[in-house]
Amino acid sequence: MNLAAEIKLLTVDLDDTLWPCMPTIMRAEDTSYEWLKQHCPKITRCYSIQDLRKKRLQLMNAQPGLMNDLSAARRAHFRELADEFGYNHDWIEPGFKVFHDARQLVDLYEDVLPALSQLKSTFKLIALTNGNADIAKVGLAEYFDFQISAADVSAAKPHPAMFVEAMHRSRVSPRQTLHIGDHAVHDIAGARNAGIRSVWLNRGGGPWPEQDFSADFEVSDMNGLIELFNL
Repeated sequence: MNLAAEIKLLTVDLDDTLWPCMPTIMRAEDTSYEWLKQHCPKITRCYSIQDLRKKRLQLMNAQPGLMNDLSAARRAHFRELADEFGYNHDWIEPGFKVFHDARQLVDLYEDVLPALSQLKSTFKLIALTNGNADIAKVGLAEYFDFQISAADVSAAKPHPAMFVEAMHRSRVSPRQTLHIGDHAVHDIAGARNAGIRSVWLNRGGGPWPEQDFSADFEVSDMNGLIELFNL
């Protein structure tokens, strides 16, 4: 099978596929918390950073629609805090910007840029994310045609909406599309739900965690894609 001849579009996950997610988020939340100390001190005198994480998760559990737009979830959390402590809302957008800008300061895995540079010469590349990373702000815009987030389609992976939108905008079929991602459910099951093949990027070398389905291919890093396509 000449996979490179079949595939026209690669959809690529971002968090934990191209960079480690949690260190990025933790640093951004630390930056946000320090900003809150200066501008909304009543909040930080009452709540630790761990308390605020719990409260945000409680809000998202109470309003499941926020799971499809993590930026909206953080803004909603800030509004909730403002109302609780008697602050007006004029700090919410500046406060969100502090978090969002810090959230874009990612540490790419070493294999990412060389692999993307090679892949973009052969395939159309579209970034798909459940989160709120911005390919322009993280420095990857030149490698991707565009990105689609859960907020854009009001549905997070494993819902097929992002995959379907990517294929529609690229004018390709499921057979011509391949998804690359680290998460068994969000990425691999999501691709399966959209009728497309998938590559599990298993950086940790762990066992496949699911029994009812599997990825079509598995690689240990982005260089494995170059080998997969015989580029």
